[in-house]
This record gives sequence, structure tokens and C-alpha cells, in this order.
Amino acid sequence: MNTGLQDAYNLAWKLALVVQGRAAATLLDSYEAERQPVAHRLLDTTDRGFRLVVSDSPWAGLLRTQVLARIMAFAANRPAIQKIAFRTVSQTGIHYRRSSLSCAADALPKEGPQAGDRFPWMKLLLEAGGSVEDVFEALDDMRFNLLVFGQEAPALLDMDGLLRVHAIPVTAGNDAEQVRANVPHSAFYLVRPDGHIGLCGRAVNVEDLRRYLHRRIAVADRSTDEVASVVTGGAC
Repeated sequence: MNTGLQDAYNLAWKLALVVQGRAAATLLDSYEAERQPVAHRLLDTTDRGFRLVVSDSPWAGLLRTQVLARIMAFAANRPAIQKIAFRTVSQTGIHYRRSSLSCAADALPKEGPQAGDRFPWMKLLLEAGGSVEDVFEALDDMRFNLLVFGQEAPALLDMDGLLRVHAIPVTAGNDAEQVRANVPHSAFYLVRPDGHIGLCGRAVNVEDLRRYLHRRIAVADRSTDEVASVVTGGAC
């Protein structure tokens, strides 16, 4: 079920942009490129598991009743294993790092979120004077969301309603959440409508953002009423 939901989510926002005439139809090619590898991995894993369950081999029976049971009992009490298991079952660990829609303007720490990853679950104070919010409940999943940490947010047009900018205040609570999620003190993340990071880097730059949306997402340039084509490599 999780796979089907993610398939639909991945396609829906791309299809909406194309149907509305706001992006080129070439954007839809990224659906297969991103989701087909996920389907292949799922089928391979399921097939191997099924063969083990139905096998008549004495060794397979021993593995099912003795070895796996002991391993699972041992692993169930380990926080690190629990975290991996949750990310696997929920599929929040799936990434699109090799996608043409994923681009890093600057190198970020390897242990932190990268372009193509699902943005980490965080609880942040999104605006001064507000209250701490669950990021995924607060972000508008009908738009791209630009999260800017440790620097002033750029004076940026909303790209015809496509983009929402969040300048994350520097507070003790936000700093602690950034450390927990391995988000650098100074960084920016352009989060796609499906929650995955499209563009990220250290210092946010308006031209980088516009170039990414026009070249990678193939968003229409309203000043010329033209749409771009999705690129497969090169600068963001």
C-alpha cells in the first residue's frame, strides 16, 4: 500500500503542473525514472522472501523456525535496527538521489539530508512569534517549499503561486532539531510537493532557484510563455 501511495504522490504533482500548462510534458518522464527502481527492489525482495517461506528444504525450515526468530528477537530491542525497520516498512527511507530532478548547489555533510532524500521529519518554529509545528503538517503540499536555515531568505517572487518560502528563525529549539536531523546551521532545502528534496545547498541564491525550476522541473517561464525541457545533468 505504501508503494502505491508513493507512486500516486510522485505522479500527481507532476501531472498537475503539466495539465495546468505550468510545466512541460517531459517532466512526466521523471515518474518512471524515479519509481521504477523502487518497484524492482520491492519485487525482488518479496520474491526472495516468498521462496524462503514456501521452500521444502530442511535448511530453509531451520532458517525460518530457528535462525530468523532469534535474529528478530535480538534486533527488535535495538533502537538503530528499529529505526532502519521503520524507514524500510514506511518507505520514508526511499530516495531519488540519481534523479534528474535532484541537484545540490553546494556540498552538504554526508550524514545529513541530500538532494533526492525525503526531507527529515522535524518540529520547528517556522516563524518568529509562532508555535512549534510538525514540518510535514505545516508545509503546503500543493507547492514547492523553500526552507532557509541560518540566513536571510531571498526576496523571491512566488513563481506564480508555485513556491512558498520559509525563513526558519534561529532559536535554541530549532538549533537542537537541526542537530538531531543533521541539518547544517546554514543551509537551504527546496522541498518538492511530495516531500522530497529537489535542490539544496549552503547559501541560497535566487538565480539558482529559478534556474532549477525552469531547467530541472521544466516550469513555464511566464515572461515568455514558454516551457523548458527537463535536463539530465549539468548545473542546477
